Amino acid sequence: MNPRALSWAVGAGIGYSFILTIVMALSSLIVKGFYPPFQFSIAPIRSLLVSPVEGVIQLLILAILLLFVLPIRGNLISSELKGVRRLALYTGVGYLVLSLLPYAITVGYIQTYVGLVIAFNIINGVIGGVASSL
Repeated sequence: MNPRALSWAVGAGIGYSFILTIVMALSSLIVKGFYPPFQFSIAPIRSLLVSPVEGVIQLLILAILLLFVLPIRGNLISSELKGVRRLALYTGVGYLVLSLLPYAITVGYIQTYVGLVIAFNIINGVIGGVASSL
């Protein structure tokens, strides 16, 4: 395993995880604008249980973001970007599970919630980057 490629994969995984979090937060705010009784949530699985409409929307957005990296037609570019496909897949699946971390620990402080969001994004990016490099 090349250390430089591993560090780039881990960095890209962390960045992609943060992008997923921002997109899920924006989708939650948009849904909350149209359907006010819903709670703000960045975890698609929790949203699916609490407010199914928001959960379905977040799962569809996550599926679209994962499918965005798949359709590569050329043989040369397809072999080059195989790692990107795996990185997006591992980071997306990890996001589904690890995004529940801020809701598993309930504290009344917003700083704790933000810290847990940052922590799960870093953990998810590292796991996705290492798994895609193997």
